[in-house]
Amino acid sequence: MASPRHVLITGGSRGIGLSIAQLFAKNNFRCTLLSRSESALKAAVATLQPLRPLTQSSPQPSTASFPHHTHAYIASSLTSPTLFSASTDSASDSITSHLPIPRLSPANDASRIDILVNCAGITQASLFQTMSHAGISEIVDTNLTSLMVGTKFFLRQGYFRKAKAKKERDDDERVGGPVIINVASLLGLQGGYGAVAYAASKAGVLGFTRALAAEYVSHGVRVNAIVPGYVETDMTKDLPATQLNQRIPLGRLGKPSEIAQAAFFLAENQYAHNCVINLDGGLSAV
Repeated sequence: MASPRHVLITGGSRGIGLSIAQLFAKNNFRCTLLSRSESALKAAVATLQPLRPLTQSSPQPSTASFPHHTHAYIASSLTSPTLFSASTDSASDSITSHLPIPRLSPANDASRIDILVNCAGITQASLFQTMSHAGISEIVDTNLTSLMVGTKFFLRQGYFRKAKAKKERDDDERVGGPVIINVASLLGLQGGYGAVAYAASKAGVLGFTRALAAEYVSHGVRVNAIVPGYVETDMTKDLPATQLNQRIPLGRLGKPSEIAQAAFFLAENQYAHNCVINLDGGLSAV
């Protein structure tokens, strides 16, 4: 029996990351969520639709059909120095020790990854001159450095599932090789008052996306990015909504589910490579 495709989503316990996980799970992807809070991750996984057997004769959800193919989570900070260690013997905090059975292993097909969604990030609301060196480092390390280090780890250690045979790809145009989807921000293109370090980190995400797309196309890896504007999440709950709505041509903030739809499109469309999708309600046009 074929196994469901596997998506790993950083920052998957809430907001945009959780909406992405919920949409992928609805479409029968096995989801692994990575975030810092174990309690939030448990609650997030509980909202995901159970996997369905990949057979026509048994359409009902059945986790028993996939004893080693269930949604899971990894509770860790992305900036942990040992999270992306290749050595499981010396690094108890390595990503390989966080995932329940089956252990994440390049040799274990059940844990191989089809899609990596880099969604984790922290925001900023302070003038650049007032920021400490540690504060700048935290934002850049979380939003950009850990994204690059984690992506490099999965690429080098062989955690990505290989593309299926050409005949299977021809039979189902949705099936292809590994996909990396990076979530950037409109502030990475336009800048923003009180968000210098954040804007710089998100601009770096877009530069990383374009460069990696050029470098890894020969490996069969598609690399794309989403550029959300202001979205209804915990990051924007304290912003002046009325003023923002007046600035946004569509007159409202985006919904996490609308960003998730873009992520699913980039995962499924086999011609989407070095694709950067703006979802900002038209704000980038004014």
